[in-house]
Amino acid sequence: MKLISFFSLHQKLITNTLWFTIGFGVVWFITARIITNDRYLPTAIFLLSTAFGMAKYFRKEIYQITKNTKLYEIFALVGTSLLIHSVTIYCIRNYVQQPVWPFDSRGSSFLLMNQYYVWAKPIDVLVQQLLIVLLVTRLNDLGASLNQITRLFVIGFGLIHIFQIFNTDLLVALAYALVAIIYSYIFPRMILLVRNGYIYNFMIHLATYNLAAILAWTLY
Repeated sequence: MKLISFFSLHQKLITNTLWFTIGFGVVWFITARIITNDRYLPTAIFLLSTAFGMAKYFRKEIYQITKNTKLYEIFALVGTSLLIHSVTIYCIRNYVQQPVWPFDSRGSSFLLMNQYYVWAKPIDVLVQQLLIVLLVTRLNDLGASLNQITRLFVIGFGLIHIFQIFNTDLLVALAYALVAIIYSYIFPRMILLVRNGYIYNFMIHLATYNLAAILAWTLY
């Protein structure tokens, strides 16, 4: 019986991770290959609709995650993150000359500094973080350990970024994958161990793009 329970648990963990990976992949494919990032307004509308649909469908799960968070904390933390995003864009666009990179900037919004990066990227990060939070809490509810969740995230969240090679430069795609694998260790721990960790994850996620933009635009 213990052996059956063991395999049943792992089947559920893998199945949930697989659905997360598919969901992540579908959103990426639609925004990157169908709507395309050049059409930032339809992309932003699609991402907002996706976030709203997820929030409505998983409202009970989201309530359990957010019930101990004060409304002012959400506004303060998310507002700070968006302010940093805005200041980064303003400074780069107005005070930094676009460098010549040893890699292709196609498909990388933080390199292109386009309208998608300005308006849609924060919503893109929100959708990704919704998927991440829902998966982490689901795996935790199923009885997975933090180490098990981390290993599954390396597969589900980390390695799927390899598919960025179809959208951007190989070097940039590998950097995406490496950072995603690193965050596969950080994000679950923030969600499960840190109060308001899910908000900090959003801030870290968006700040990573801002930092990458600053480094790419000033070091070359």
